Amino acid sequence: MTTTGNSGTRGSHAAAPLAHPLLTEVAHQACHAGAAGAAAITRAQPTWVEHQVLAASGDPQLLDDLDVPAREAFATGAPVITRTAATCLLVLDGEGAGTLTLLRPRLRRGAPLRECLTRLTDLATEALRASEAERRLAETMSASVGSLASLLDLRDGYTGQHSDSVVALCEQVASRMGVVGAELEHLRIGAHLHDLGKIGVPDAILHKPGPLDPTEWSIMREHPVWGARALEAVPGFRPAARAVRGHHERWDGGGYPDGLAGAAIPVAARIIAVCDAYAAMTSTRPYRPALPATEARERLVSGTGTQFDPAAVWGLLDALA
Repeated sequence: MTTTGNSGTRGSHAAAPLAHPLLTEVAHQACHAGAAGAAAITRAQPTWVEHQVLAASGDPQLLDDLDVPAREAFATGAPVITRTAATCLLVLDGEGAGTLTLLRPRLRRGAPLRECLTRLTDLATEALRASEAERRLAETMSASVGSLASLLDLRDGYTGQHSDSVVALCEQVASRMGVVGAELEHLRIGAHLHDLGKIGVPDAILHKPGPLDPTEWSIMREHPVWGARALEAVPGFRPAARAVRGHHERWDGGGYPDGLAGAAIPVAARIIAVCDAYAAMTSTRPYRPALPATEARERLVSGTGTQFDPAAVWGLLDALA
């Protein structure tokens, strides 16, 4: 949701992003403390012309009429109070600003309302700073994943393209298995970088046009371990590292590198395993042509309960259907 920042001009609105839970709680508290019909927390764009609504509580019809005062109205730092609203400026240590607006506050005007706004301003400012810090961390993590994926693509173009396909399939399966929030983000990272360890596999093995011999297989089977070790060194990537390490485990315990079985395998690794296998089977490789989609699906079914988690298989089959 966005709204214009020109006083007296009603904002244009679009779909709001998923609200940060801390900001949502503050919006609820503000609505209650100010006895308001609605409350909204916004993040100002650099020009102040538009504001993104980050969290809101109360009457949706009132929120549709949200109008943030012009930047000049906050010149003294005091809240801007009109007949129908009270708006506070939230300052973010030189990195921008936001606002907290109470719509139709029923709290008595004068000292009671101003004291309430002072308390809410401090609370909302800290919540907005916390959400901004998390947003910047998420952007840093996303950039790190992109850099590592680009490096992998330079090392082996097929692996980079293959990873993109695996990510898309994993997202479809995750939605059917109830994987959401942070767990979904870790799955995406793991899916993007599940073959990161192949950077350490010699070209003669990685691009061999025929079957690998036992010695070559022993080297190739190390790639989940190498990829996981690389990701474990990145703060915040440990859950994704576990998914990378486990994506060649089998449901029956016959996989590698740790011989995990069933629910002991991280759910992200189980999803990646199924999607990785399908994407590989339906791709042309130096040693074989791509399999028809029908045959690839039949092989997934035949491996259900032995190689693959049944829930992940049926999730993928449903997505493909």
